[in-house]
Amino acid sequence: MSARRLPRVIAGVLAGLVLVVTVVGAGVTTLMGQLSDNITPLDVSEQTGTVVDETESLVVDEETGVQEPFTVLVLGSDSRVGKDNRGYGSAKTYGDVERSDTTILLHVNADRTRAIGVSIPRDTWITLPRCTKDGKTVGGYQGRFNEAMVIGGPGCVIKAVEELSGLTVENFIVVDFGAFKRITEAIGGVEICLTEAVNDRQSKLNLPAGKHVVSGEEALAFVRARHGLGDGSDTSRIRRQQAFLSSMARKILSSEVLLNPASLISVLNAATKSLTTDPQLANVDNVAELAVSMQSLRPGDIVFATLPWRSSGDGATVLANKKKAKALWDAIQNDTQWPPKASADQPLLKAAPETLRVEIINATGTKGAGKAAKRLLTTAGYNVVNVKNDKSGEYSSTTVLYDPRWDVSAKTLIYAANAKGVETAGNGQTMRLVIGPDFTTVKDVQVSEAASDYTTNVNSADESFCAE
Repeated sequence: MSARRLPRVIAGVLAGLVLVVTVVGAGVTTLMGQLSDNITPLDVSEQTGTVVDETESLVVDEETGVQEPFTVLVLGSDSRVGKDNRGYGSAKTYGDVERSDTTILLHVNADRTRAIGVSIPRDTWITLPRCTKDGKTVGGYQGRFNEAMVIGGPGCVIKAVEELSGLTVENFIVVDFGAFKRITEAIGGVEICLTEAVNDRQSKLNLPAGKHVVSGEEALAFVRARHGLGDGSDTSRIRRQQAFLSSMARKILSSEVLLNPASLISVLNAATKSLTTDPQLANVDNVAELAVSMQSLRPGDIVFATLPWRSSGDGATVLANKKKAKALWDAIQNDTQWPPKASADQPLLKAAPETLRVEIINATGTKGAGKAAKRLLTTAGYNVVNVKNDKSGEYSSTTVLYDPRWDVSAKTLIYAANAKGVETAGNGQTMRLVIGPDFTTVKDVQVSEAASDYTTNVNSADESFCAE
């Protein structure tokens, strides 16, 4: 498959994740009855060998009554069929087939305190599973991961994921370009950030540097863009797509969507249109029960990661790093925390103190408080470049002022200083720690080893991200 092919299918992933994770709150149960005609059920038991009962609960074990984890495979479709999918190359050019260039395995733990979405690079080189197509057995040879959809549809992709991970996957969602555009419009757009101006002819993304709120075609262009952003790789694009998902989750979980009945109905309608799912997820009563069970999830509880990978050496494909991936798959299998947290209150941190440049601004009104804070930060490993006083009275509490391009680094300082964070463009790499009367100490931090591995690409949905 050509790397120059226009469709970069994130549409289904975004709409699907929004449906099963972030669209929750009061009124969901009554609204779902209006949406049943939007979802198309698809039985893939011929491929997988597993029959999914449409009446079985997605939330509890019906024998024990105990709440269970929920795992779903979310697939994007690059189908050109239908008016919503026109304008991205014709079906005549690309063939009458569906590919899954973007795939996320989403796992929500049993007590609904956390969720993880694992992106599987489309160019992961695997032995494709043996699947059935037109009554014949196909597959069994080596190829790119995204070819599984071509040879056997969603059921074949499920088999590929199961063989790759050792997990059992019963539920899936497939969506198209149109669903993505509708949902970004329904929520009033999604905020993105660019460090430099972008003019990508293939995706048709043309935006200046800085922050933007995008929806519809422009939002689709951002998540499809590849050659005009980063290093041009698919794995680099996955990071931007995950950042977009994070921003979308924050937007939907905000009160302006959840507490606005008109917005909620619009989002639900947009999220469910054009969905194809297994029969169990096509049952709107099941989806309503699932959504209600996840209503306490917040952006900081949702982690995105990429299947750990290594270069295959051919410059076009990657190989799964089985050793690093084992801990991730085991955590999903055993429903345990991944990556492990250092403490109950510490969020996922990726920037070590020694990588941070900090300017301390003493706003306490107490002489010498800035120098005392410098000693605490220096002892903890931070690079303190300056200390000065602020007599404006503008700051009543400890605050970290940071450039959005260094939001991941700022997250470490915000936690360590027990501060609030405020984005301020123009500061560059140096963060300003304004200490208020509430400043007392600098907490120890533990950087996640998994999160610092660029091939695994871990981030939580409470992080913003400025694309290079």
